Amino acid sequence: MSDQSRKLSDQELTSSHLDAVRKFDMAYAELLRGIAEMRNRGLKHGFSSFTHFQTETDHVTKGEALARERAADLLYRQRGSDPPVLAEVGEALASGAINREHVAEICKVANALSDKVSDDELTVHKRTLLDLAQQARPHEVRRVGRRIVDFVEQSGKSPEDDDREQVRPQCALKIWQDANGRWQLRGALDRANAQTLQGLLGVLAKPKPKDPVTGAFDPRSTSERQGDALVEILELAARCDDLPVQGGESAILTLNINLDEMKTNQPVLLNDSAYVSMNTARRICCSGAAVTPMIFRGDGEDLVLGRTSRTANKAQRRALAARDRGCTFPGCTRTPKWTEPHHVVYWTHSGQTDLDNLVLLCGHHHRVIHHTEWHIRMINQRPAFYAPRWLDPAQTPQYNLAHRTPERATA
Repeated sequence: MSDQSRKLSDQELTSSHLDAVRKFDMAYAELLRGIAEMRNRGLKHGFSSFTHFQTETDHVTKGEALARERAADLLYRQRGSDPPVLAEVGEALASGAINREHVAEICKVANALSDKVSDDELTVHKRTLLDLAQQARPHEVRRVGRRIVDFVEQSGKSPEDDDREQVRPQCALKIWQDANGRWQLRGALDRANAQTLQGLLGVLAKPKPKDPVTGAFDPRSTSERQGDALVEILELAARCDDLPVQGGESAILTLNINLDEMKTNQPVLLNDSAYVSMNTARRICCSGAAVTPMIFRGDGEDLVLGRTSRTANKAQRRALAARDRGCTFPGCTRTPKWTEPHHVVYWTHSGQTDLDNLVLLCGHHHRVIHHTEWHIRMINQRPAFYAPRWLDPAQTPQYNLAHRTPERATA
């Protein structure tokens, strides 16, 4: 740390950090803009290719050089009278609103959809990702990007194509014993069955609670916890016992669909995570899986508990899952199973256990709200989040954009 940095106040040092981050991203935009122009001019200074020029003069790997070129082409390279494909993304990068990792994820989606959708539809999808990138981390942009690609690919299938695909084997499992006597597994699952497995692992592969005596946390890695969870799934299947619950609900598949949509061929969102075809959705509904209708203020379950209960009941959890679709913190992609109801006005501050005072938050963002300067207000029955004043002096309300259903271009 320089002597000058030591003399700055905490707020000045934080502002300096945020300014440096923006300048770093803006510098990357300038680099890509220059690469686009050099490629337009055919500059390579005697090297066999512009990629070779970069690896030798910039001392970067071939993979990095190619990634730069692909991004430069999409963000800044104009072909004839047509603007760059991701011109708006280039502007956001140049202003420091997003970073190079966001750009990489948006470029992957643009490349995947380039020959699958019209220019208008591509514009809609890139706007969705760009809006999200300005409030979320790159891996969350990646998740939503994959969801969009799933949506497009499933939309492009005819019922006949889907039937042919479903007839072919969709799942595979290879098991063998290694030299140490342990059994190794390698396999593949289709979208629907993968979501079933993820739902079960989400329940059973959670870290164990902290040891009350030693204070030690669960020492197992994620892969070790999932391995133990798989064994437990096999034991549960063998006993046919009921599975435990997570977030107040059983580990089941959730189809986001209404009866009118069942008559169409629109893709269906499964577990708020992956899209499957309507034919697959119909098959799941007929397979014996429980289909639970959501009937508000019915079956004797009240959605207004006031001060009679500190915790939300099952009907409220279902209503929150339908309304919020997951963690409501801006940019978070956690689905309802990974969340818990949070009182906007704290229960300890006389807050009510009613839907208009409850929002879903994942464990991480629940801690953020309780232990940092972020806060929530309900605006038109939507949770609006406000960043600390040192981050956003204007106190602009922010909403989670990660759970939106992919949109289609309208004429």
